[in-house]
Amino acid sequence: MSDHCRGCRYEPGRRTGEDACPLTTLYWNFLDTHADRLAGNRRMQMPLANLRRIPAAERAAIRIRADGLRIEFGA
Repeated sequence: MSDHCRGCRYEPGRRTGEDACPLTTLYWNFLDTHADRLAGNRRMQMPLANLRRIPAAERAAIRIRADGLRIEFGA
């Protein structure tokens, strides 16, 4: 691991909110979007188990923020 995030204004441990790291938000959104497809991959079992622990309301907030990030960054 590295500390390439040192000095960044975002908090990498947060999934939602204005100070949440965009990469973290997009990571969890990707897992949520593709969970069915990834379920067959044994290496993805732990991340998908962690995804299932995230409350539905927070998962919805992740989707909303990810959509906003895509618009903001033109993706």
